[in-house]
Amino acid sequence: MQPWRGRVRLVLVGTEGEINLGFIARLAANFAVDEVYLVKPRVDPWSDEVRRFAAHGAYMVDRFQVVESLDEALRGVELAACTSARVGQRGDVLRHPVTPRRLAEEIAPRYRSIAVVFGRESVGLTRDEIARCHLLVTIPANPEYPVLNLSHAVAIILYELWLARSGEKAAKPVEEANAESLERIYSLLARAAERLVDRERLPQVLAALRHLLWRCPPTAGEASVLYQLAKKLAKALEEREAGRQ
Repeated sequence: MQPWRGRVRLVLVGTEGEINLGFIARLAANFAVDEVYLVKPRVDPWSDEVRRFAAHGAYMVDRFQVVESLDEALRGVELAACTSARVGQRGDVLRHPVTPRRLAEEIAPRYRSIAVVFGRESVGLTRDEIARCHLLVTIPANPEYPVLNLSHAVAIILYELWLARSGEKAAKPVEEANAESLERIYSLLARAAERLVDRERLPQVLAALRHLLWRCPPTAGEASVLYQLAKKLAKALEEREAGRQ
């Protein structure tokens, strides 16, 4: 079996520490990250301090791409996996996570490109930022103190992805739906949900749909059937609304 050859983009939102940023640049070099995007960093990403802690990975500092929004940082990737130490209860589907190992071994190899999103050192990612990603990743740790330093968390997840990319953890070749198919199905189901679900519950329903489709994608044939069903459902709801007007 061949190793996964997908592109990895590291996305850092609101980074607050130059030392952490330098260490992360070094990690990006250690694990051959293709791109590093910074969303509104709170520090100078090209400072001497950042370069000093990047050591021989300082060349990655020159590749930093600074953007103004998370949406811009995620543009062009098929899978966006955000990270958090906070895990939700049964009803909080936005915070139902997978482990880094499952991301690397089972999920990432289904896509040609992924972004791994990390939040601020102080408060992490907001719920809105988490909702903009396809799934949540958390690193299992001591429940009495599960929060890792930012650069340490980056190291663990990039290491697991490196194993998958280097062939140490090769995925079985299966015919699964591609990202474009998943996005078409999601868009139709989201349209239907907007007409069926209460406004208060809609964010939870949309998060559940995203997690379900991208975490456990159907085969190409199953995706085709789901797309036709979702298309008919969305059309029927629109026609029902039009008939009531």
